Formats: sequence, structure tokens, C-alpha cells
Amino acid sequence: MAVTFADIIAPLERGRFLADFWTKQAVHLRSPGRTFDSVFGMEALNAVVNAHDLTFPKVKVSQNDKPAPPESFTSDAGGQRLVNAARLMQLFEAGASFGITGADADWPPLRAVVECMYDAFLESVHTNVYCSPPCTQGFQCHFDLHEVFVLQVEGEKHWRVFWPTVESPVESWRPEDAPAAGVPPYVDVAMRKGDVLYVPRGHWHYAVARESTSVHVTVGVTCRKGTSFMDWLAAEVTGDPVWRKNLPLLGDATGDGRLALGDEWCVFTEELKRALARKLSERDLVERFCRATLREVSPLSRISVPRGVDGLDFDGLVFSRPAGRRHFLDRRDDGATLFAGDKEIELDADEVELFGRLFAAETFTAADLRAWRPGVDASEMSAVLAELVRSGLLDARPK
Repeated sequence: MAVTFADIIAPLERGRFLADFWTKQAVHLRSPGRTFDSVFGMEALNAVVNAHDLTFPKVKVSQNDKPAPPESFTSDAGGQRLVNAARLMQLFEAGASFGITGADADWPPLRAVVECMYDAFLESVHTNVYCSPPCTQGFQCHFDLHEVFVLQVEGEKHWRVFWPTVESPVESWRPEDAPAAGVPPYVDVAMRKGDVLYVPRGHWHYAVARESTSVHVTVGVTCRKGTSFMDWLAAEVTGDPVWRKNLPLLGDATGDGRLALGDEWCVFTEELKRALARKLSERDLVERFCRATLREVSPLSRISVPRGVDGLDFDGLVFSRPAGRRHFLDRRDDGATLFAGDKEIELDADEVELFGRLFAAETFTAADLRAWRPGVDASEMSAVLAELVRSGLLDARPK
């Protein structure tokens, strides 16, 4: 059974998680009976480590709060540092922890986690796997520059989370910024198999494995910042000639080293201020930014339909929306324009409801389509669905 975002944040509902915890504070989530065996576990870890294709720095090792030198667990292979599984296990047995970055590339079932998280946030998602021997702390207290979801897949680990000392950081942590000695964590919890811990960006944390080997998956979500809006706005304002003018020339330095700026600088900056105020006051500015952002969002992978599209029995298929594919409708009296990714579809008034349902549904079948629009022409809709699948707007698989 595929893991979903609702599974990961259970027992909380999406609305409460986003309102009370997202970007605000860490939360420990325990849901009876939950495991992540379907996406990762000890057997998966052994398979990845023994695949003989892992390299440094994809795999990193830490012991006593210090990184292990790569030559201690790798061998040179044509200019690459290839991980030597036997050496890695020797370090592990001596108390070292190791991590595998981008683990979903090495273990396809982890892609289900990436896809559901990407679909939930429409932000960049990555996964790392960490393995620690019993009673060890793999990495020192630190914070991350992205949102973190910790999925405990094997063993137990004791986590401590501290309030941030730098608000919304965009640069890596420095030891001198860490919480002072004696400051208590605001989350202090032993993570069991199946537990989830959400840690916001900038919140300090560290973990210590308990009496058994611990394996956990971290899912990092790197979000757009306010600077993303400024980047978009920079392109928007070029429509106003004020922003396309040359800057006034810099004045000559005075005898005492001060910079002398002429009156034209005051005139120019006042023009810019007025132009920026006009732009920011446009009522649909934020909506345009969001639409432009959505158009840049693409599904995680392109779709390949089994045995091609033409000639398939559409009654034998289940259609679905690719993870991360969102749509929106620009409605008019005579119809609407449907935007999905970088595609635009012009709809007549009588097509708006049908296509709205079609793109909003997580999955649907030909029977659902007939229920939404009784009397629909089967051959016509088959051609339409085939084109939507070919263009990557829908996925299709046999029932």
C-alpha cells in the first residue's frame, strides 16, 4: 500500500498540522500500528550498501561528532571514491554512524515518500537515510536549512529539539550560535519504529540511538523564500520604462572621501519608489505570481503508458493525476482556460465542469467519466484522454 502524506502526519489532520506546527515548532507524531516497512527497512539498507555502486560524498560517516576521512571507508576507482562495504561495517562496529544522501535514487520504494511529500507541498523534496549503532550520537547538535520529517524505520532513537537562535536562517549553522549549555530542549522524545518527528528549518536538534541499531529516513523539504517573489517581481517591473533607464552616473569623490551624489539620484530614486508602489498595489499581483509559480511546477517524472496509448481499452484503465500536477481555471462567461503545468487548454462553457472534475480527481475511470457526463461520446473522450496522457497531464495504468 502506497504511503500518503496523511499517513506520515497521522494522527494529526493536514489542517491542524499546517496551522499549528508547519514552520513553527517541532512535533512528535505517533500513530498506532504505523510502520514504513513498505518503503524502507534493514533489508533495504543492506541491499543498498551491498550494491557496490555507492560513492563519497553520497555516503558520509561520522564518529564522535567528527566526520570520518573518506579513505577510511572508500577505495579509489578511476578518480571516484567507491564505498567499501566491509570497511564501512568495521567503522560502524567501532561506533560510527553513516548517512546515504538521495537514498530514493538507490531504493525505488522510497520514491513513494518523495512523491506524496512533493504533492503535498509542491516544493523540492529529498531523502537521506541514517544508520547508527546502539547507544551512539552520530551527528552533533545542528540545524538544517530545510524542513525535516524524520521517519523512524528500525530501532529507537532519542531526539532533542531546541528553539532556534537564528530566525529563518539561510546560511549553515555555526557552533557559536548553538543553544547555551543547560538550555532545555522543547522536544525530548524517544522515537520508536513507525514514529515521525517534524523539525522546522533552523531548529537545533541531535539524536542518540538507544539499545539497538537505529535506522531512520529524513525527508527534507526545501521551500521557496520571499526572495523568490522578488526574483519574479524583477522581471515584472521591466514593463515600466522607469526600471529600464540607466542609473545616474556616480558623482566624483570629495576631498574628504565622501561620495557626492547629484540631485538626479534623488529624482531617480523617487521615481523608482513611486513605480514600485504602483506595482505592489496591483490587486492581482499575488495571484499572478502564484499562477506563474504553478506553471513552473512539473510532475516528478514523465508518464509512460503501457503499450502506448492508441488502441487501448479505456474501460480497462485507471487514470490518475501525476504527483505534483496542479491545475487552475481562468473562467469566462463563454468557457475557461485550464492551466496545468505549462499546458493551456481552451474549454467551452459546457466542458468546464467535466474537465474540472477530471483534473481534480486523484483517480478516475471511464465509468466515472460517464457518471459525470451522461451520454458522453466514448470515441471522442478516448481521443481526448489519449492526448492528455501523451502530454503528461494524466497517468494511466491497467485496472
